[in-house]
Amino acid sequence: MSAESKIIFANQLRGIAALFVVLAHLGYVFWMVRETVANFIGSNVMDGPNPPGIGVFVSDHLNLGVLGVAIFFLISGFVIPFSVGKIGRVNFLVARAFRIYPTYIVGLLVGLFVVWLSSRYWGKPFMWDFVTILQNMTLIHTLTGAPSVDLVNWTLAIELKFYIVMCLLATFVRRAAVWPFILFALAVMVLNKLHNTAIGTELMLVGFMFVGVLFNYRLRGEIAGGKFVGSIAALLVIFFVGWDSTPWASSFKVVAPNYAYGVALFGFAFILRDKFKKSKLLDFFADISYPLYITHSLVGYSVMRFLFEEGVRYRYIVPITACIVILTAYALHRLIEIPSVRAGRAFNPSRRLQTA
Repeated sequence: MSAESKIIFANQLRGIAALFVVLAHLGYVFWMVRETVANFIGSNVMDGPNPPGIGVFVSDHLNLGVLGVAIFFLISGFVIPFSVGKIGRVNFLVARAFRIYPTYIVGLLVGLFVVWLSSRYWGKPFMWDFVTILQNMTLIHTLTGAPSVDLVNWTLAIELKFYIVMCLLATFVRRAAVWPFILFALAVMVLNKLHNTAIGTELMLVGFMFVGVLFNYRLRGEIAGGKFVGSIAALLVIFFVGWDSTPWASSFKVVAPNYAYGVALFGFAFILRDKFKKSKLLDFFADISYPLYITHSLVGYSVMRFLFEEGVRYRYIVPITACIVILTAYALHRLIEIPSVRAGRAFNPSRRLQTA
């Protein structure tokens, strides 16, 4: 079995995770958090009843948006060791910057342009100043206290911190060591218990991403089955015990279980990884998953709100919005993401840098 075929499952899970997030945001959040949505797209708050069936996407027992994010985090944890263990730390960080920033910056500008058009349509002032946009564009907003302008980039800020931590632990990654990751997660939990900060919450999620690293070890045959299961259990216990020391403490019952679901789904796919085959549809959504993730909220919310105001029927609004969001993501993938990833690969001498 080739190395490529071994990770088809992870690539296709990426596409599925992106669709989960899009369904949750456009099929549930758009309706249930109407005032927040209006504030982010510069529109009036929408009136009217909710469509039937939106509880399918988000309920007290399942949140497809959180589940999708959990899967994204696990995939990053799974694929990053392939590269951080093979190239120098500086080259790794430069390559990851090429992977994250060009597509995100252009995608954010596209989304903000649509929001500007939306605010003009509704006769409202554009809500963001240059400094706030710049802090979001550089993904330092969670450190400076600036608000998110797109509701999704908090996960990218965590990704960047994960890359830095993986660089610091690169020697241990090459040795397939487990204890540094458990020790790191435990230290973060203790520090959060003593004094919780925004970065402490982000680092708690970095600890969750280490579960993906253990799956990488298992794929490479560098960790025994008992140690593998026990180490994942330890990381999850630390993760869930530390949850009440974060700003999300009150949401534990409805949010935290979805991270466990994510591990279960990822683990199930990992066990059946030999069964995954090339699929044009899943591979397509996997290819555009990153630009789809970063543009669907602002573009999707703005388009849906405009169409509803113009009296377009709901049965047409959903497919129209889906087409616009997917086409936007595909254009970013072809014009920005592919060239920037190729540029990043120039920093990998072996030309085997994985994408996440």
